[in-house]
Amino acid sequence: MSEITAWFAKLPRNAQTSVQRLTLYGWLRLILIVSVYIFLIRPFLMKLAEKSQTAAYEKAAKTSAASPNVLRGHAKAREDEAAAEDTETSETSGWIWGPEARKRQKPVVDEEIERELMQDDQDAEDADVEFLKKYCM
Repeated sequence: MSEITAWFAKLPRNAQTSVQRLTLYGWLRLILIVSVYIFLIRPFLMKLAEKSQTAAYEKAAKTSAASPNVLRGHAKAREDEAAAEDTETSETSGWIWGPEARKRQKPVVDEEIERELMQDDQDAEDADVEFLKKYCM
């Protein structure tokens, strides 16, 4: 452990001395090494990492049991989706609709929201009535 602390203590002095002792040949060599890394090696490594990440993503997508819509709660499970495709009233998620479809669907969505709000109000009123019956009578 003491060797590591000694190394870190000497690091600034050693780095400063190394930079001060660089000759023209040393500076050119340093610039060449950094340039090769930046312009040749790093882009190659980035493309290689991108390919491996894409392959891993595609493999995970193929083996996944649930689609992204199922995970977000917008659609049914895959076996239900296959059955829904056979019927004419299959459900889709709203994220793929175009502007015209959104305009056509807006009244239906507004009506559904209003229906849910009315149901919530009725449930709250029922809870209030039950509370009053229980504690006031």
